[in-house]
Amino acid sequence: MKKYLLWFVSFPLLGLILSCVPPDPAMVYGWNTNTPAGITGPRILHKIDSANVTRKEYVSSPSGVLETVKYYDTDDVIKLFYNSNNKVSKMTLTDPDMSMDLNFSYNSANKITNAVMTTKMNNSNQTVMEETHYWLVYNNIGQLIKADWKSKLFPSITGPFTHYGVINLTWVGDNIVKVMQNNSGIIHPDGSMEPLDPMASMVYKFEDYDNKINPYTTLPAEFNIGMGILAPLTFFQCSYNNHQKLQMEFLNMPVTTYGNYIYDTQNYPVSDVSGVTKYIYKPVQ
Repeated sequence: MKKYLLWFVSFPLLGLILSCVPPDPAMVYGWNTNTPAGITGPRILHKIDSANVTRKEYVSSPSGVLETVKYYDTDDVIKLFYNSNNKVSKMTLTDPDMSMDLNFSYNSANKITNAVMTTKMNNSNQTVMEETHYWLVYNNIGQLIKADWKSKLFPSITGPFTHYGVINLTWVGDNIVKVMQNNSGIIHPDGSMEPLDPMASMVYKFEDYDNKINPYTTLPAEFNIGMGILAPLTFFQCSYNNHQKLQMEFLNMPVTTYGNYIYDTQNYPVSDVSGVTKYIYKPVQ
């Protein structure tokens, strides 16, 4: 039972994250043109609407620097901060009950090598619920292929890590085709680590990619990696094209969803085929 402690403790947090991240259009609605005419140059994702109601807004500067992401369904907000190299150095998520800071460290090639996520309750003491450290690994062409992590639940400043896990990513060309995460690792007080339980793996498979442009490529690459760290399902945002099939597997129980998209003349998706979900962009000046 102890092996699954992290699953139960983290479940409310995971639910919050999944409720406030941009949905996979293939999973939720599938993919009408609602984008201002005449965007022929650089653009950035501005809003995601559903049934003509704005669900998410990506607030950016005129030059295309993403500053804030607002989630109107849940009253959650993500704010982005940048370092001197114009790379995202920190993402802060806040909602009525909790706050989460995700801080990035970079190497000389401007690749994220480490990330530290701290989750706090929004009470008078800002009680720390969890602190998680990530170590990122890339292949020889610079694609993220692995994130190892260790965490402390209700940690003290000097407390030892209590849990560990891994996220593995598989690429074909410029697209992620598989994400596998396992959160079942237990670290004992003496530092010894129980093996990961293979039955505890969650697997996401992204298939049937088109040859058009993923809307999230208009956002900072580090933001997309950060969203994947927060909720590995959203690692699809790092792909260049759009998947039209998603298969999720847990405990050998697969769930498959499909989607189709309508594109503008610049090859960006602008809606699902029904026109319910709309992807709205704005030009970068």
